[in-house]
Amino acid sequence: MKENQLFFLLQLAGGTFPSGGFSQSWGLETFVAEGRVAGAADCRAFLVAYLDAVVARCEGPILREATGYAGAWDTKALAALEELSLATRLTKESRESSLRTGKALARVSAEIAEDRELSAFFAAYRRAGITNPVAFGTVCGRLGIGPRSALEAYAFNTVNGIAQSAVKMIPLGNTEAQRLLFEARPAMAECVLRSMTLPVAAVTNFSPGLDLASILHETLPVRLYMS
Repeated sequence: MKENQLFFLLQLAGGTFPSGGFSQSWGLETFVAEGRVAGAADCRAFLVAYLDAVVARCEGPILREATGYAGAWDTKALAALEELSLATRLTKESRESSLRTGKALARVSAEIAEDRELSAFFAAYRRAGITNPVAFGTVCGRLGIGPRSALEAYAFNTVNGIAQSAVKMIPLGNTEAQRLLFEARPAMAECVLRSMTLPVAAVTNFSPGLDLASILHETLPVRLYMS
């Protein structure tokens, strides 16, 4: 990692970066509405399952490849990777949420980095959006951040976002949410390890429970989140 890049990673993974992730629950809201997640223990199980099914087996390896392609600035490979990433989104909500957050992350990152080539690449996705793992990996790779560090930041960002959603919905106390983050360290580490080693050809989007939660979320009578 280049000098001072840790500070950018902390900024990117923090809850204040305006990518819109704070408006997503990634299926948790449906589980709470159905009574399947009703406390800290249930939320912990959801976090571990989400890291394994979504990040380690799908988004993580894609992000890893995006980081490498961006480091070499192979825009054709990045475009092909984005096609794969978009194809892994089976439900309308999950697809739109990933495209929306990725688009916001790309726009803000390119603007604050003042990188013309990064801005030009993301301009092609200005209308339709770009999936979050590809956007995250592209920004990190372009700024000289290695895949492991990028994955660690992404895993933390994912867990932090879900934990903060749980504070509002379950509800959890702030101390309980911080304990969840603290206790999720082994799961995050395992997620990063799997993401670093799983070939892109072996990426899978098989997570039927989360897909059903995404479909059902559209018809919930009360919704706080967009997914």
